[in-house]
Amino acid sequence: MLNSHYFQWPFVMLALEGVCMWAGFVTCTYYVWKIKVQRIERTSQLFVRRLYESAFIDLSLLLNTKMKLPKAQTNESQDELQSVVIYLCATMWHETYDEMLKILTSMFRLDRYRGDPKEEHKDSFDFECHILVDDAFMTEKETQKRLVNEYVEDLIHVVTEVYRVFTNKEPDDVSIIETPYGGRLMFVLPEGNMLYVHLKDKQLIRNKKRWSQIMYMYYLLGWKGYISKNPQKMPRMETSRESLISMDGEIFLLPQFDNDNKRRFISDDNTYILALDGDTDFHPKAVVLLVDRLRMYYNVGAACGRIHPTGMGPMVWYQKFEYAVGHWLQKTAEHVFGSVLCSPGCFSLFRGSALMDDNILKKYTTTATRGSEYVQYDQGEDRWLCTLLLQQGWRVEYNAASDAYTNSPQEFKEFYNQRRRWGPSTLANTLDLLHSGSETVKRNQSISGIYIFYQMFTVGSSILGPASVTLMIAGAIQFIFKMDGAISIIVSCVPPVFYIIICFATKANTQITIAAIMSVLYAFLMTASFFSIIGDMVVQGTFLTPTGVFLVSMAIMYVVTALLHPQEFGLIIYGLMYFICIPSGYLLLTIYSLVNMNNVSWGTRESKEEGEEKKSKSIVCDKDCRLCCWDMKIQITNEAENAMLQQIVGLAGQKAPLLQLTNRETQPQAASNPEPQAKPETITKKDEEVKNPPADINKKTASKDLNFSTIHDDKDEERSIISHSSDSSNSSDSSHSSNLSDQDDDDFMNGDLEDMEDIPVKDWVEPVKTEFLKKLTYFNMKRNLQAQIRYTLRHKNQDDVCEDLVLMLTDTLNIKLSKAKPEDILEQAELDELQHELTNQARHILKNNKMMKLEKRVKRAIEKTLSAPQVQRLDESEKDFWEKLIERYLTPISDSKEHKERVSKELRSLRNKAVFLYFIINVLWVVATFFLQLIGNDIISIRIPKYSPDGNITGELKVEPLSLMFLISFAILLLVQFIAMLYHRVYTLIHVVSYRGTEKNYKERDLEDEEEDPAIENQYAISISSEDFQL
Repeated sequence: MLNSHYFQWPFVMLALEGVCMWAGFVTCTYYVWKIKVQRIERTSQLFVRRLYESAFIDLSLLLNTKMKLPKAQTNESQDELQSVVIYLCATMWHETYDEMLKILTSMFRLDRYRGDPKEEHKDSFDFECHILVDDAFMTEKETQKRLVNEYVEDLIHVVTEVYRVFTNKEPDDVSIIETPYGGRLMFVLPEGNMLYVHLKDKQLIRNKKRWSQIMYMYYLLGWKGYISKNPQKMPRMETSRESLISMDGEIFLLPQFDNDNKRRFISDDNTYILALDGDTDFHPKAVVLLVDRLRMYYNVGAACGRIHPTGMGPMVWYQKFEYAVGHWLQKTAEHVFGSVLCSPGCFSLFRGSALMDDNILKKYTTTATRGSEYVQYDQGEDRWLCTLLLQQGWRVEYNAASDAYTNSPQEFKEFYNQRRRWGPSTLANTLDLLHSGSETVKRNQSISGIYIFYQMFTVGSSILGPASVTLMIAGAIQFIFKMDGAISIIVSCVPPVFYIIICFATKANTQITIAAIMSVLYAFLMTASFFSIIGDMVVQGTFLTPTGVFLVSMAIMYVVTALLHPQEFGLIIYGLMYFICIPSGYLLLTIYSLVNMNNVSWGTRESKEEGEEKKSKSIVCDKDCRLCCWDMKIQITNEAENAMLQQIVGLAGQKAPLLQLTNRETQPQAASNPEPQAKPETITKKDEEVKNPPADINKKTASKDLNFSTIHDDKDEERSIISHSSDSSNSSDSSHSSNLSDQDDDDFMNGDLEDMEDIPVKDWVEPVKTEFLKKLTYFNMKRNLQAQIRYTLRHKNQDDVCEDLVLMLTDTLNIKLSKAKPEDILEQAELDELQHELTNQARHILKNNKMMKLEKRVKRAIEKTLSAPQVQRLDESEKDFWEKLIERYLTPISDSKEHKERVSKELRSLRNKAVFLYFIINVLWVVATFFLQLIGNDIISIRIPKYSPDGNITGELKVEPLSLMFLISFAILLLVQFIAMLYHRVYTLIHVVSYRGTEKNYKERDLEDEEEDPAIENQYAISISSEDFQL
């Protein structure tokens, strides 16, 4: 029957109808595959309805997708990813060489990931690096000169080393600038992004981390933000000055000014600050994932990542699991139910508009004058800043996939001193947030009354922590030694009371030593208790006891949590270390923190005494050996007087780190650059130095393109700073403009340099410059030239000509400098002659290889190799900004004796109140449990049936109700955090998968045709017309 055409045509029509329906469906939903969306886009932005048909889920999702995404609240267009500017700001305070190496390597990684700032990037971001070095100067005892200290010397060496690792050469563009706060070093990273090192002199500006944060927030969000949004206030850009670079008759901005120009078109909502510590290690992926959170959700003021402590030893093992539990459970619960309370300053991304909001940045500048303010403001500045953000209505988020690594305390003393700062500050800020809870709930959509109750419960649990640990120890004593319950409580209370007396009666070092001894004893007791509980469960044949159930459930929960974090599953092995250290971390440490609350010193990385003489020896080995309570310092050095040994180790060119220039070295190093002459304290410019300005004049990057932004809550005062700075710069620029109108470029250049007076140079400039001048030694120059040519001609099609250039230019260099010693620094005349010879040789090689299109690039590579570090002046308007900012907010604090005594009295009073409150609450809890034990389990107890493995009831357990209530409450808290963790894991997985699908591939740029079209290289540069010079 089916062979008949009469019966076949319905099936043919049905198949045709299906094909038509499929074609129509594809046609209607084709736009889905072309639509541009951001990572982790909101469901409400993607779909018409948030519901879907479960039976036909694929059809439902396709047909329900919007054809065009609506504009978000903060985005002008949703078709393209919004461009952002990120300022990486690292604060340094006496970091070691290895710690500095981590943060610099991370910045260079991001530079390589971002690539040339003139080119577009898939993640649409630009960045600058800023390092603020606290306590960067020291006074030399013999000469009383103010010089950079050993930490700055290490930082300079680290920058040079990392630059060599990434490019096989030394930094090309280096500038040294004196500033009202100390000094500044500017570097151009290999791909063209900028690195600024701000050297803070504590005699000129306030030191410590919070004031460094205020410093860079006002500078980057204020000054740079204002100048980019108000180009008419910019200092006049002169074509003959260092702010511009001229190539083939066209004028373009240098990289550092290009960033400021880009920000002109970027709102404050898309301007971010990445707060870092001087020892943070991170990868570009971590930054991009944090940017996604702020870019997508306009109400997010800050976002933090997963912090991993690094180091070796038992203290680090304890912190590894502590950090893991804190991030796995506590931070995820805060993120899901409300908002994260603390975004750590070692790796957090802040939104510029959030920091500039009312009562945030201005209030953050408050100088502590009372005892409670010292505890809340200065002991935990990152937590206080987040408290201000939450109270103002902003949300703080946590991204578990954004990993960062930072050094953690490896010594017991350092760990206790760190937590001595963190503990009281955490409690003070949390109580401040709870105190303003009703007002915060009204302002902040992320915080609800339930979340406030949750935080109250966690605060109560932390306050009862010492009593809970004491009762846990009492249970362990009772279980191990078969002691009566009441007596075991009395015995367990003796050590805490003894330690409280010790803390009040002895110095901090003695307290820490005794705490270390007691921690070891407690660890033995907890270990015995742990195995005794397991043995008891085996003997009784069941784990259905309160202690057994709690222990088994905790173990299962932590194992499951670790399994859901597969990359961190290995941290579960540190759980046993964490368990046996609970008495030390929650009992002894709490007592130490409370009793020493009146001590508001930093406690870690303390500075050395002022006036310490700069060491004139090269340290080969410097080790601290600790045996019990004895400290021994072993140091092996090379004496500076041994010139023969210095020749062997390659240090003949210096007698000490960053020594003064010799007579030979003080000659002018590069044409048209203000360099040191006969007098080390002045820099003189001469006419013959400016006849043929080389390309390295482009490195003169005095910060002219900067200004200061009005902060919302102090507008009148800030406008006074802005107007004064801009008016002074405008008036000076106007006078120059009148002189410029009647002269050509050459006459103006010579006349301007003749009119300039000698630039005074402080003592620290010359030693720093000497260190960078080492690149002009014969040994380094040959290596740098080879690496510079290979880096410039790194395209695979240019390998042959690259090797020819390297070979021939190296031979030319060897011939011209055959009489030079490896450590000799060339004079300017020698450099000019050498550059001429190398350029001619390179032109001849390129002509023979028919690659003349590479001539400009090779010429610039030679110029960079022979360029000297620049010593520059700070722009007058920026100098005026810094002077006024320091005068208003950052003047070094010099408290009177009466003020110190008053604050010390207030701190002791605050300490006594806190200790008394803690003591009373915990004693009441312990006493209640004690009397319940005295009354006896037969009278007041909860009877729980005891089951055998086969399910039969073999007896009953009598549990004291107060302990059971506490265990149940703690278990509920952990269960809530566990559920929040599961929810957070799902969204983290979604974010990671979306990132993996759009992750940037590392590809070398195609440089083959770059020289054929010069516009490609400068497609984002800005041409300057005569109108731009008019104010």
